[in-house]
Amino acid sequence: MDAIDDSKRENVFNEKKSLYEKKVEKLDVIFYPTSIWETNIYNYFSQIFSKYLKNSEKIKKFLENYALNINASEVLLFNKKTSLFISCYSNKEKNDENKIEKTCVSLKKIARRLKQTENAFKEMIINNIKNTLYVGEFNDYCYIVVILPKDIRIELAKLNIKIGSKLFENEISN
Repeated sequence: MDAIDDSKRENVFNEKKSLYEKKVEKLDVIFYPTSIWETNIYNYFSQIFSKYLKNSEKIKKFLENYALNINASEVLLFNKKTSLFISCYSNKEKNDENKIEKTCVSLKKIARRLKQTENAFKEMIINNIKNTLYVGEFNDYCYIVVILPKDIRIELAKLNIKIGSKLFENEISN
């Protein structure tokens, strides 16, 4: 429902509800116009998604090795289609509990705005005093978020991400 314009949500919900009510008429089903982006629902979906993801331990180990090799303090992977969290690595002792959810919401908003303009999200680079944050396509299925030290050249980082994507595909397919 979050991807539907506010002025059309109620009509779309009612149309979908009618369609499904016909299919499940013998069951007592209650429909809610919720969104996967509501905090609890999003968290549960991400947990389920990560839990049943094939090779989840391989992905975690890959992200850890990858982050150490490119000198990244954090690396996060998100599903491209849903923006659901897949896995991450962080060398920080204390993490922001809501960082993953905030990042997902931001990715979703960016993708939604670009979709309205018929553009696709490719990458975003944000620099602050200490770090460079890179967000971009990692492969056909994932977005990657990488937090790097400020002194690393972004072109080198992008090359490492491109190489990492190929290594990831090889590692996960084996």
